Amino acid sequence: MKYDSDSRFMRIALDYAWNFQTLTLPNPCVGALILCNNTIIALQAHEKAGTSHAEVLACKEAFLYKITHDEIAKSAILETCKKQGLNKDNPLLYLTETLQNIQDSKHIHDFITMYHSGIFHECEFFVTLEPCNHYGKTPPCAELLKTIQPKRIVIAHEDNTPNASGGSNTLSHIPMTHGILRDEAHILLFPFLQWQKKQSFTLFKIAHKLHGEYKNGVISNEDSRIFTHNMRCIADYIIVSGATLRDDNPLLDTRFSLPFYKQGTPIPKILILSKTMQDKDLKNYNIAHRNVSIIRSIAEIPRDGFKVIEGGFTLLNSLLQDMEGTNTTQIDCIMGYIAPIFHLDKNVLHKAMIKSHTNTKQNQYTLAHTLTLTDFWLKKANVTTKNNTAMTNIMYYLFINGIKTNLST
Repeated sequence: MKYDSDSRFMRIALDYAWNFQTLTLPNPCVGALILCNNTIIALQAHEKAGTSHAEVLACKEAFLYKITHDEIAKSAILETCKKQGLNKDNPLLYLTETLQNIQDSKHIHDFITMYHSGIFHECEFFVTLEPCNHYGKTPPCAELLKTIQPKRIVIAHEDNTPNASGGSNTLSHIPMTHGILRDEAHILLFPFLQWQKKQSFTLFKIAHKLHGEYKNGVISNEDSRIFTHNMRCIADYIIVSGATLRDDNPLLDTRFSLPFYKQGTPIPKILILSKTMQDKDLKNYNIAHRNVSIIRSIAEIPRDGFKVIEGGFTLLNSLLQDMEGTNTTQIDCIMGYIAPIFHLDKNVLHKAMIKSHTNTKQNQYTLAHTLTLTDFWLKKANVTTKNNTAMTNIMYYLFINGIKTNLST
């Protein structure tokens, strides 16, 4: 029964982390959940490289919950305030407002270290990846958990990266359970593991209707657009075909992204895949003022960096055929948005679907995850909107060569 319970809460952490897939590159995508007296008091995920890790954000959320909902915790924190010499008319309100306004990971770490007051001793932590054990752009999560001493820590997947591993050893004095939903956690880590192997990740983004048609009408909803523009902030390159440029004249910018992702990230370079377009032609398009290069073949796609290719099934099929059996960049992930609109048209359906693979050497893709996008990102942007299921997008991830869960990281 305990295993079933652990699996349930770990799955919640995994599902939440998927909302930020690829946005954390070159870092792993990680989720964290804190359970206290069988109540979830915190659910967080790492959101962007260089910012707070999931465990730190979860500690922040849990502290804010405890200081407003738990009388025993309030008393313990007030006692700590006296010991620390904090002279405020309302110390609990002061601490609440202070922590709410702290964004820097080290400052959150220091705050929790100073004022935790033992309020985490009855809490169980569920983390999809073993807490990191090194000082990088943020302090080690393992040290913070060691300080606050939760009741138990449940870990889905070990961290074998040379610079971050060892968190379990640091936390050996705390009861731990390992390997809960490890296979699912391994799938979540796939982009990060690919990056670790080759310092590169290539994603093909497509949007289409239920029947596969993608050329007419609006498909992506507001939430999908925000996510796409967040991802563009993280990407090193955006790649489109000459046909897309001529037909759509896209901006390929980050105007819908959240400030959190736009801050400190340059607009990615644009690559136009075309055999006929010339540099002089670019002045006719919206991207003329951007850093743009024309490439003639997939061989010219850079080997390193995070590359987002945007297009339809025609371009996808062409790229997959050109990449087959070559030593060029391969598409690691196909990410799609599906609008819940259906118009039966056998010709469109036939043309849209990727042809069956007749060559056993051709790259295969396996469905890794699906989720729905309605207003998750709108809420993060503090935009209010009516919950209209017609505006929901289904989002899916296909990963190359299936998911081999027995691989070592």
